[in-house]
Amino acid sequence: MMTDAELTILSLVSEQPSMGHQIQQVIDERGLREWLTVGFSSVYYILNKLEKQNLISSVLRPESRGPARKLYTITDAGQGILQTAVSNLLSQPRSLGSGFELGLANIHALKPHQVYRELRHHRDDLTYQLLQVESSWTRRKGDGDDIAENITALYTHSIAMMKAQITWLENFIDEWKVRYPDVEKTNKRRTEENPHAKVTRMGESSTINRAKMLQKLKRPKLEPKDDTP
Repeated sequence: MMTDAELTILSLVSEQPSMGHQIQQVIDERGLREWLTVGFSSVYYILNKLEKQNLISSVLRPESRGPARKLYTITDAGQGILQTAVSNLLSQPRSLGSGFELGLANIHALKPHQVYRELRHHRDDLTYQLLQVESSWTRRKGDGDDIAENITALYTHSIAMMKAQITWLENFIDEWKVRYPDVEKTNKRRTEENPHAKVTRMGESSTINRAKMLQKLKRPKLEPKDDTP
């Protein structure tokens, strides 16, 4: 089964024959790193993997400066795999019973104040992510260029889904506080007792001031320059 990054890179090659640095540039231009965990070296690793699987092929193209570079083209087999994968993704609803849903199904394993704390973290992290995506989408619409249908679909769907999730979280958290009225006081007391405690979530410390992060995201940001040769 292909990973999200592999499927995305295969799709980019299917649009037009591309070199590795050109694929990197398209990933940055379309803001795909907001959905994918793929670094610079990962792109070349994935390209080599897809080539070994005969999903793409390559030819060396001479460069005016530096060594020749590989130009990647999708194969017939790769095109078939891509079409099947995309069709399956569009036609099948997201499976339940995994990830966040699995946590909800086993919510009884935590104490009420722990559930309250984790769901608030989830809501705050999701709100931070939503503002990132909305900020990027606003910049892209403001560029004045025509936005491809797939990029429009990606951004608008993601924004709608995150808003719906945040609304559900806020409602459930409010209901949880009614059912367990002491959870807010318990979390506040524990924070005051150990204000320097750090709990790592997704590589970030819980001591990060989310309010400042959210405020920072609301300010307009300059697009980073692409220094790829």
